[in-house]
Amino acid sequence: MQRRGSSARRAGRSLALAALTFLAVLACNPNLEAAEGQVVYAIGAVEVHRAGSTLEAEPGLEVGPGDVVETGRDGTAILQLAGRVELKLRENTRLSLDSLDEAGVAVGLTRGSLFSRVTGRLSGRYSVRTEAAVAGVRGTEFFVAYGRRIDELPDVWLCVNEGSVEVSIPRTAQTVTVRQGEGINIVGGLKLTAPRRYPWTRRLNWNTDPAKGEVMDRTNLDQAYSDLLDQDYQ
Repeated sequence: MQRRGSSARRAGRSLALAALTFLAVLACNPNLEAAEGQVVYAIGAVEVHRAGSTLEAEPGLEVGPGDVVETGRDGTAILQLAGRVELKLRENTRLSLDSLDEAGVAVGLTRGSLFSRVTGRLSGRYSVRTEAAVAGVRGTEFFVAYGRRIDELPDVWLCVNEGSVEVSIPRTAQTVTVRQGEGINIVGGLKLTAPRRYPWTRRLNWNTDPAKGEVMDRTNLDQAYSDLLDQDYQ
């Protein structure tokens, strides 16, 4: 089943608290209205789980704290949160909306991959939570994805399209800065690889505006591992 959405102008998870968090602390905007969210684009299988119910995610559907947005095979969804944060969920992704208020916007990625783009000023911070590490964002546009599972924790891939991201693992005290154009692999949630310019990151489709062309990202993340091996053994 497929559904087509409007353009972006139609605005709108034992490891209990172990998290990979991306923080973008932004200046206060006195004109910001009460935070809210909306589905602005959906194609393929996209659902919103809310208070025990499942809703079909159509453009214009309002979303808020406690909602979980899930895409299936060949599904893509674009959300706008607080009028300033734009998120694109690739296929087979599960994202919880943890908070959308004046203190900031927080989401939890429990499966799949996510493009994040802060398009304006927030009165707090924007954060993405997953298992394993902590990353502080200085820039405004980045991609994070779950990779292969190593023992208990899955790999996490991160790449930066704009700005820089400080990544650290509290359990091992490793810290590294990932800069614009670079990518990094957090192996099994415990080991940071050195930031590099991986060829696979250049294939990512960052577009979130259907009026400007295709928005679905079809990048094969298995290529990330091929690139990693190619560079390790050169």
